Amino acid sequence: MSIRIATLALLLISFSSFALAQMPEHLNFSAGAGFTVPMERAADSLNTGWNINFRGGATVNQHLLADLDFTYTNSRFNDATLAHFGEPDGGVGIWSLTFNPVLRLAPEASKIQPYLTAGYGLYHMSFVVTRPSTVSTLFCDAFFGFCFPATVGVNQVVESNSTYKSGANGGLGFDFPLGQRRMKFFAEARYHRMFTTHGHDVTYVPVTFGLRW
Repeated sequence: MSIRIATLALLLISFSSFALAQMPEHLNFSAGAGFTVPMERAADSLNTGWNINFRGGATVNQHLLADLDFTYTNSRFNDATLAHFGEPDGGVGIWSLTFNPVLRLAPEASKIQPYLTAGYGLYHMSFVVTRPSTVSTLFCDAFFGFCFPATVGVNQVVESNSTYKSGANGGLGFDFPLGQRRMKFFAEARYHRMFTTHGHDVTYVPVTFGLRW
C-alpha cells in the first residue's frame, strides 16, 4: 500500500505543477492520496486501505469554496472475512461524487489555515472475491514475428456485486501555504457514510494528504 501511495503522490505533484500555471484566480483545485480507516460494522470485515481524492470548484471569497469532490477508496477483506468466503483475496472499492463546500476558518495570511467541509452526493460500492488461476493464451513477439502458446497467472473473480446509493461526508482539514505562491499542502480527515436500503450503512474515514492551488 505504501508503494501505491508514494507513486500516486509523485503523479499528483507533477500534475499540480502544470495545473497551477493554468488555473484562473477564481477557481481552485486539489489532489491527494492517503489511507482509509473502515469504521463501525465495516471495520469488522475490512483492513485499513488507501484512497485518492480530486476536488475543485469556484472560490466564492477568501473564506468559502464551492467544490465538487471525487474520492475513491479501496480496502481488502481481513483474514476472518476471507475465511468466511473460503477464498484467498478480495476487497471493497467505493467512489463518491459529492458537492462539498469548504469553509476556511483563518485569514489567507495565516501559516496554518484550518477548514471545515461537508457534502452530499452519489456513492458507488463494489466488492469482489478472487482466487489465483491461470489461463492459456497466445503470445506474439513483434520483433521476431512469431507466436507461441503461453500460460499466464490471473485473479479469477469468484463473486462480485455493486450498488449505487446516496451518501454524505464531513470533516476537518488544514492548509499549509508553500511560500508566496497559491499552492498549499493540505491534510484532512473526513467521515463518510454511504446509506443503504437494508442493513447497516457503510462508514469509513479517509485520511488524505495532498496539494491545493
